[in-house]
Amino acid sequence: MLKLAPNCVLTVVLLVLGIAVAAGPSNAVIIEADPVPTCPPGQVFDSGAGQCATDRTRLTDADLMANAKRRIDEERFEEARALLDAVRQKNSARYFNYRGFVTRKLGDPEGALIHYRRALILDPYYAEAREYLGEAFLMLGRIEEAEAELAEIGRICGVECEPYLDLSEALAEAKGP
Repeated sequence: MLKLAPNCVLTVVLLVLGIAVAAGPSNAVIIEADPVPTCPPGQVFDSGAGQCATDRTRLTDADLMANAKRRIDEERFEEARALLDAVRQKNSARYFNYRGFVTRKLGDPEGALIHYRRALILDPYYAEAREYLGEAFLMLGRIEEAEAELAEIGRICGVECEPYLDLSEALAEAKGP
């Protein structure tokens, strides 16, 4: 039987779980199994270099999108918008969903509708984009349209999926007691 040292066992377990382990000095902070670490302000994670960097021009669209998603998760919406602006190939449902989310969170739900609808043209079964479209409708007081999106989400992924549950909760709050 093969015997491994305790630190090798830990490394194997982490690799099996898909958790990145940073080797050497880095200014990145890896959070759990997240593929994009948090970088200091003004820096982005360059997966090619494996570290945070200030030069965004070298980043691939995939890196720009991943960094934008990280900023969205951290509620750094202006930075996320700047990263999305730098994406070269913008014709993806995911891009338009992120763009709509950032636009809505920056206070423009009407503008967000355009982006969510473009995401849904590219992928009509994108439940998360439908959830966020419904939330934009709620911000605009358009409850019936939000309810229609909830029904569509139910057809796509059922009534137990996260987008359905989240929009259902937002609808209940909007309707009040």
